[in-house]
Amino acid sequence: MLPIYNVIDYDDNRYLLAKAVMKRARQVNFVGDEELDEHSGKIVSLAMEQILNKKIKYLNPQKKSSES
Repeated sequence: MLPIYNVIDYDDNRYLLAKAVMKRARQVNFVGDEELDEHSGKIVSLAMEQILNKKIKYLNPQKKSSES
């Protein structure tokens, strides 16, 4: 299970976190995941744990380097 303090202590953009979790949850729903049985079929909690534990990485478009 995902401890709530991982979500509370998240120090980056929470909107982007929510978007990444939704996208990952959709992927797990269509393709599946080996860890889904460990989470009793709870797709969103699995997606959030994977992203917060950095098992799944997502790109933050705001952190792109602006080199010219």
